[in-house]
Amino acid sequence: MTAFVYESERYVPEKIQVLGVSVEPAEEGRKLRERVTRDCQEDRPHISLDPYPLRLLIDPDAKLIRAIGAENEGHWAGLIASPVTYIVNRSGEIRWAYVSASAADRPSPVALAKAAVAVARGKEPPTDYPAKL
Repeated sequence: MTAFVYESERYVPEKIQVLGVSVEPAEEGRKLRERVTRDCQEDRPHISLDPYPLRLLIDPDAKLIRAIGAENEGHWAGLIASPVTYIVNRSGEIRWAYVSASAADRPSPVALAKAAVAVARGKEPPTDYPAKL
């Protein structure tokens, strides 16, 4: 999450909203936000955190995660979301997606920001990153 906050300078002007989804309790989400905020204030104090550049949705019953087919029941910690990233345009259409088999395989925050900005501007997202639609 910290890296996405760091890249927020690219997407906040475009009014792009980044949402994360977690099955952890709300208190864990608050702790994560506090840690990301502290890191950002120490490393990049020039980045505005008002409004906060991303939102973490708490989905303790995994209803949203199951609805989009991103549940991962086989994780050692129990049910978690599989690593999946979608960029959705204003009409609600998925314009870019990245689905991977492990948490270690995620799109870079820079690539994600560039793709989101392109979609927000009504353009095709860059194809130099392996998006999987």
